[in-house]
Amino acid sequence: MTTDDPAADPACTGLRETKKARTRAALARAALELAAEEGLQGTTVDAIAARAEVSPRTFFNYFDSKDEAVVHLSTDRFRRLMGRLFHGSVVVAPSTDPILRIRDAVLDFLRESDSDADDSADDDLMKAALERDPSLYGTLHTTMTAVGVEFEAALTERYGSEAERDRARVGLSVALGLTQTALQSARSGPSDITGTALADQVAHYFDLLHTAFTTTAHTEEGPHTS
Repeated sequence: MTTDDPAADPACTGLRETKKARTRAALARAALELAAEEGLQGTTVDAIAARAEVSPRTFFNYFDSKDEAVVHLSTDRFRRLMGRLFHGSVVVAPSTDPILRIRDAVLDFLRESDSDADDSADDDLMKAALERDPSLYGTLHTTMTAVGVEFEAALTERYGSEAERDRARVGLSVALGLTQTALQSARSGPSDITGTALADQVAHYFDLLHTAFTTTAHTEEGPHTS
């Protein structure tokens, strides 16, 4: 059976969705570039639309605000990470503690991003935008939290017990927090890890956190006497 409705044609639907995705990405990159160059206050919807070569009206078909557009590429990468954690294959032993599983998956994902020219360029722009407007950290946190909520059902499905689900939530929160700390460190000036890849910075902070907890545990145990 045939149809004259182009919307019913999977090929047409696929092309339309691809075009929409490209327009969204173009708007998001334009917003990020302008925020890095001019600051959030100096960035307007008209300027974003002009750089993306669409109309201002088109902008609002994709984003509710310029803040949302600026952080979209980072949020989209986080959504891809969530997909890998809860729907894809994570290259660690299945029996691994959820916290360690998430740590390794996050670090692998960040290292892949560091080696991708487009992702690396977006990271540099995001760092510049955050340096100009630290308030964007709040926008990033809000949008990433919303993505996390989307994957709550997947988290429940992937981990069988409430204890594992709680540890997975903790692992994810720690990984996100340490990633934000690494970004802030890169923004704040010279340090012993300045200039290294974001994944290496996050790994460095994971090591510091592990050392701190290990040291605390040994201190609380105190010396053993016979």
